[in-house]
Amino acid sequence: MKAPELLSPAGNFESLKAAVENGADAVYLGGREFNARRNADNFDRKELKKACIYAHLKGVKIYVTINILLSDEELKQVGDFIEYLCDIGVDGIIIQDVGLASFIRSNFKDVKLHASTQMTIHNVEGAKLLKDLNFNRIVLARELSLEEIIQIKFQTGLEIESFVHGALCFCYSGQCLMSSFIGGRSGNRGQCAQPCRMPYNLVNEKGERISEKGYLLSPKDLNMIEYLPLLIEAGIDSFKIEGRLKRPEYVALVTSIYRKAIDRFIENPEKYSVTSDEKRQLAKMFNRGFTTGYYFNNPGARLISIDCPKNKGILLGKVVDFNVKTNRAKILLYDELKLGDGIDFRGKEGFGHTVTKLYKGDVSIEQADKGDVIEIATKRPLNKGITVYKTYDDLLFNTLKDTYINPDRGKKIDVDVQVVAKKGMPFEIKMTDEDGNEAFKRSDFIAAEAHTTPLTEELLKNQIDRLGNTVFKLRNFKADIGDDVIVPFSIINEIRRETVRELEKSRLEKKYKSRPTGDRQVFFSSIQENAGNLVSATPKLSVRVSDYDAAKAAILSGADIIYFGSCDMYKTQNVYKDVLQIPELDISNFYIVLPTIVSNTKMAEVKSFLKELKHSGVNGVVAGNLGTLYESINNGFKVVTDFTLNTFNSISLRFLNQLSIQRAILSTELTINQIKEMTKLTQTECIIQGRLPIMISEHNLIGANTKNGIMKAGLKDRLGMVFPIEIDEDYRTHIYNCHELCMINHLSELKNLNLDVLQLYLPGEEAARVRRLTDMYKKALF
Repeated sequence: MKAPELLSPAGNFESLKAAVENGADAVYLGGREFNARRNADNFDRKELKKACIYAHLKGVKIYVTINILLSDEELKQVGDFIEYLCDIGVDGIIIQDVGLASFIRSNFKDVKLHASTQMTIHNVEGAKLLKDLNFNRIVLARELSLEEIIQIKFQTGLEIESFVHGALCFCYSGQCLMSSFIGGRSGNRGQCAQPCRMPYNLVNEKGERISEKGYLLSPKDLNMIEYLPLLIEAGIDSFKIEGRLKRPEYVALVTSIYRKAIDRFIENPEKYSVTSDEKRQLAKMFNRGFTTGYYFNNPGARLISIDCPKNKGILLGKVVDFNVKTNRAKILLYDELKLGDGIDFRGKEGFGHTVTKLYKGDVSIEQADKGDVIEIATKRPLNKGITVYKTYDDLLFNTLKDTYINPDRGKKIDVDVQVVAKKGMPFEIKMTDEDGNEAFKRSDFIAAEAHTTPLTEELLKNQIDRLGNTVFKLRNFKADIGDDVIVPFSIINEIRRETVRELEKSRLEKKYKSRPTGDRQVFFSSIQENAGNLVSATPKLSVRVSDYDAAKAAILSGADIIYFGSCDMYKTQNVYKDVLQIPELDISNFYIVLPTIVSNTKMAEVKSFLKELKHSGVNGVVAGNLGTLYESINNGFKVVTDFTLNTFNSISLRFLNQLSIQRAILSTELTINQIKEMTKLTQTECIIQGRLPIMISEHNLIGANTKNGIMKAGLKDRLGMVFPIEIDEDYRTHIYNCHELCMINHLSELKNLNLDVLQLYLPGEEAARVRRLTDMYKKALF
C-alpha cells in the first residue's frame, strides 16, 4: 500500500527545520510576497533558496504558496517571483487565482500547479475544469465528506491533498468576505482578522436574543489521527497539517506523531492504533477541542468550540481554596505541573498565568504530581471551584525544540561507502545515497607502506563514519585495503569531506528546475491587443431577485437584465416559469442563478435543471463555482460568472473569455481604482447596491443553537451590529453583511469604468423596494 505524503506547514525557518527533522515528506511555506498568511514571518528570497537547499538535501519537497487574489499591478510583478522559484527548484506552487494559473501555464508550462483550498473546489466538475487547465493537484474544500473525496479522486485521477489536523474555517475557504467587509482585512488577500473567533449572539427579527452568547462561528480543531487508515485506503495523496502561524514546537510534535502513525499503518495495517500518550500530547500542544470535521457526517453543534476560541489546553485541576493574606490559590492537581508551565484559570474572571513559583505547604518546589494539592501566587483573587487548564508544557516544548536544534537528532540520509586503500595507488571513496545518487573522489596522495601501525578496516570505518554534521549517516561500509598500507587521517578526512560535498551537489542538481517557456512581455502585450474595441456606452442595469413579485417589479421599472434565483434552487425551480409568463420580460436577458455550493449529489439535480431550462427556452445562467461553470459551458448556455468566482484581474478575464463566457461579475473586493486598471477582455459587471453575502457555511448555525426550526435570524456582534442569517434548502448557513452596499453617490465614477452592466443585488427584497431602487438607479443612469 502506498504511503501518502505528509505535508507540514512552516511560517519561518525554525518551523521548516521542525517539519523536516520530524518526518515531513514536504513542507508548504510562503514568501514575503503574495501569500495568504501575511501575519506569519514568512521567507524572503534568500531564505526561500536556503529552505530549498535544506529540505532537498534531506529528500523533502518544498511547495510555495501564492494563494491570494492578485491585482493587475501585482500580476506584472509575480512573474519575476515565479521565475525565481523555478531557479531555486521549488517542487510546486499553490495558487488561488485562476488568472494566475492561466499566466503560469502560458509562461511556465512545467511548473507543478496545486489548487489551493481557497479555490473552493468541492465537486467533480470543478476538478475536471482544473484538470483541463493542467493542474497537478487539488487541495479540496474542507467541507467534503470522505465519500465525496473518493468520487473526485476516482473520476479525475488528479492528486488529492486533504487536511488532517489543525484549525478549521467556519466559511468555505475563498468565499469569506467578513474580515474584508467589516475591517478592511481581506482573507482572499492574506490578511484575515479572524472575526469567526469573536463572540456573538443569535437574535430574531425583532432583535431579541434567541441563543446564549458564545463563540458561535469558532470551529474546533481538526484531528484525524485515529482515522488515518480510512484516509489512506481512500487514496488521498497528501495529508496536510494546518499551521503556518503556529510555533515550531507545534509543527515538530504534530509532524512527528502523524509520521509515526502513517508508518505504523503501512507496516502493519491490521494492528493500527494510536497511543493514549500521542492523543494527550496533541491535546497538550494546542486544541480548541477536536473534531473530525465533515469527513464522515455533518457534526452539527459538535463542530463548534462555543465556549473558547483559543487553546483550551488540558484540564489541570481546580481551585479548592484561596488565601487572601498570601494571595495564593490552592489547587488540587489532576495532572503534573512544573515551573515554567502556562496555566489558565477559566470563568468570567479567568486569566492566564505562567508558573514561576510553586508551593507545597510552605515548601517551595519545582514540580508537583497528579493528586498533589499545591499553592500558586496569583495576580488577583479566585473563587473556589474554578477549573484550571494547562496551556503550555515547558518540558514538552523544550524536548521538541531539541528535535530540530540538535543536529545529531535530525533526519539523516542513508549512504553506502566503498573505499580503496592500496599501496602505490590514490586513496578513493565512493558514496551512494539511498536515492541512488553517487559521488566519487580520489586523493593526490599515493598510499604508502606502513612502518608502524597499518590502516585497518575498523580504523578506516571510524574515520569515514564521522558524518555527524552532514545530512548523511553510514548504512553499509566496504573497504578494499592492501596489506601494511598507510593513509594519513588528514587525507581520509579531506577526501571524505570532498565526497560528501560532491554527493550533496548531486542531490541538489538532480532536482528538476523548470524554465520559462513564454515571453511575459508578449503575454501582457497580447492582453492589451486582444482588448480591441470593447468600449461600453452607458452601462445596462441588471437586477437580481428571488421571487415573482420582485421580478415583475424590476421588469416593469425598466431593468435591462434579470437574474432570478437565490440560495434555494428548489424555490427557483418552482417559480421561474411564472416569471417567464410576464409579457414585458425579454427572455434573452433573463438568467437563472445557480447555487454557489453544489455538492456531487446536488450536481445531478443541477444537470437535470439545466435540461429543463433549455426546454423552457432559458439560455442564460449565472455560475458561482467552477463546477457549474464547467457544466453550463459544456451544455451551451450563455454564462455570466458570479462574484463568488473572485474575478480580480485582467488575466482572469482573459481565461474566462477563452471559455466563451458572456460576462463576468467582478469581485466585490475590488476598488474603483483597481477596476479602472483592468484591461477589458470580455463584458464586465459590478454590483452597486445590495446586502451582500459574506459567509457561506456547511454548518447550520441556527439549527445548532435553537430548537424552534426557524430559517432566518440575525448574528449580533459585540458592537451591536446585526448580520442577517439565512438557512438554505440544504441547511447551509448564509451570512449577509450588516451594512447594505449603496453606490448611488458614485455613479458618475462607475459610468467611467467601461463596465457593461451595473447590478442591484436584491434577493429576498420586497417588490416595493425593488421597484423603488430599480427606478431610482435607472433614472440616475440615463
